Amino acid sequence: MPERFVSLGLMLKAECLAPGQMGCLRNSMFTRETLIRAPLGRHFTRGRSLPPACFVYGKRPERDPDGMAKCLNWCAYKSVEDSKVYGVDYHKTNVESVKMRIHRVPEWVRFRKEKDFHRKPVKPIVQLKKPVFPLDMTFGKPTRPSTPIGCLLSHYYKREFDQMAIENNRSYLTGMAIAQNKSPQPYDTLKSANAVVRLPSKQPAQKLWTMKRFRSQPPRISSRWSHEEEQKMSKKMYEKPNCDVLLKK
Repeated sequence: MPERFVSLGLMLKAECLAPGQMGCLRNSMFTRETLIRAPLGRHFTRGRSLPPACFVYGKRPERDPDGMAKCLNWCAYKSVEDSKVYGVDYHKTNVESVKMRIHRVPEWVRFRKEKDFHRKPVKPIVQLKKPVFPLDMTFGKPTRPSTPIGCLLSHYYKREFDQMAIENNRSYLTGMAIAQNKSPQPYDTLKSANAVVRLPSKQPAQKLWTMKRFRSQPPRISSRWSHEEEQKMSKKMYEKPNCDVLLKK
């Protein structure tokens, strides 16, 4: 439907518009060739002159000149314009047509024209009665009962108090945890020993030859000899070998 009121003639012309979404209607829209739908039997071309009104697209049949129009408009039905007559009662028409075993569209249209069922101007009294619902009736799923405000406030303030207490006593709690880790609790030595948390300790970097696993291994080349070892080595270097001992061996 248009967004504003327009004249009746403009609404009737809107049927000739090209298919699309209808918004605001203006008189200037019907002067544009791209927006106007071509009437039956005519065609619009862009950039060329339009054919005359007597032009017929295609060949007109000789026996029945209006046969094509009848084939396209055979189901056209003119509604009765009467203020006392309401709209067509399609529900009753469908029910009665099923009773008559009518399933095809042409037969159904012919049946509607013959019977011409319309809705009654006065509604039955049963539909005018206001339905009475019980007081405890709930439409849909019942809502969950809300939590009392006292419980919510107590939970909120307890959480805030606990957080503040933890922040204020963080150093004391840390020292207490260290003391508990150092001294295992009685009667539960195994569990307390397994639950001990190792504290991070910064150990200085040790030299390779001062590590525990290298202390028992003698060095292959020792450059730090004592004075006695130097004298023994110098004597062995300069003393003459005993050939008699070597021959006996």
